[in-house]
Amino acid sequence: MLPGATHYFENAAGRLAAHPAGFAVVTWHKGLRRLDDFKALLTHLDQLLRLRRWSRLLADQRELTPFTEAERTWVVTEWLPQAVGNGPYRYAAVLLPLDVFARLASKSVLSESQEKFLAYQFCETEAEASRWLLRQR
Repeated sequence: MLPGATHYFENAAGRLAAHPAGFAVVTWHKGLRRLDDFKALLTHLDQLLRLRRWSRLLADQRELTPFTEAERTWVVTEWLPQAVGNGPYRYAAVLLPLDVFARLASKSVLSESQEKFLAYQFCETEAEASRWLLRQR
């Protein structure tokens, strides 16, 4: 977990934390996910962003396995319109997956999310991601 961040929620899909600098941190776990766990993690992320009135997320996808078609569809058609369209979510610093297929899937979803007014930055390290997020307002 990113230094200084406090645990908020965790399940088999990943861990959600709140960083004291004013952004959420999602760290995806390695391995296959159940769709219910995937949805629960992102639903808790949306709740945290709304509760704290935060617009920023550090998404650590380094251990992420490729999105399933059901996950991709749900994110693009339901979660993003809710979190970005009706919520405060605006900026994502992304540590890309090590798995090449997961990396391609992640970039595809992020490309679609940009159409929904989400700004994102690919970063190599947590420090670089934090610095970029802190410059966003």
